[in-house]
Amino acid sequence: MAFSMFLRTPACTSRLLSQHITRMGAQPALKPVNTQRTIATINSLKNSLLKSETTPIMNSVRSFRTSVVRLSGEKAHDHSKLWVVERFTSVLLVPLIPIALIAPNKVLDSLMAILITAHSFWGLEAIAVDYVRASIFGPVIPKIAIGLVYLISIATLGGLFYVITHDIGIANSVRQLWSIKSGQKA
Repeated sequence: MAFSMFLRTPACTSRLLSQHITRMGAQPALKPVNTQRTIATINSLKNSLLKSETTPIMNSVRSFRTSVVRLSGEKAHDHSKLWVVERFTSVLLVPLIPIALIAPNKVLDSLMAILITAHSFWGLEAIAVDYVRASIFGPVIPKIAIGLVYLISIATLGGLFYVITHDIGIANSVRQLWSIKSGQKA
């Protein structure tokens, strides 16, 4: 098989190789009994090794791929864009949380609720995908785990919006919690 692969290289398929073999056969020390017969044998060997019908092993090697073969209707998912969105969300949370605590209002509370829930969802989803694999737990449990991640995220976002709209808001709730804690120490 390695010899077959060698014969497929551009250096071996050119006329230059045939001319070189002919020159080698013309040298006195290496001169075979029949030069034309040697060249014909080499060419027939090369042709038989290059035929795809006679080498089924080579066909399987040629069709081997390390990446997923996509059907014509499928689109490739670009996960690098999602990674950028996840990092942007994380970076945006750093200044947003202190600003929302300093100046509490419903807009900042809503934005904070959405970003915290999205950040938590992506983290929990990564845990479920990485550690609850179908090869270990079977085909059903990973689907249940992803379903629970969605359920937890929806319940979290709904609960945070409930606190924002029907109660004092997220930032004011945190401020009240801090005032209770500081009042007990004094």
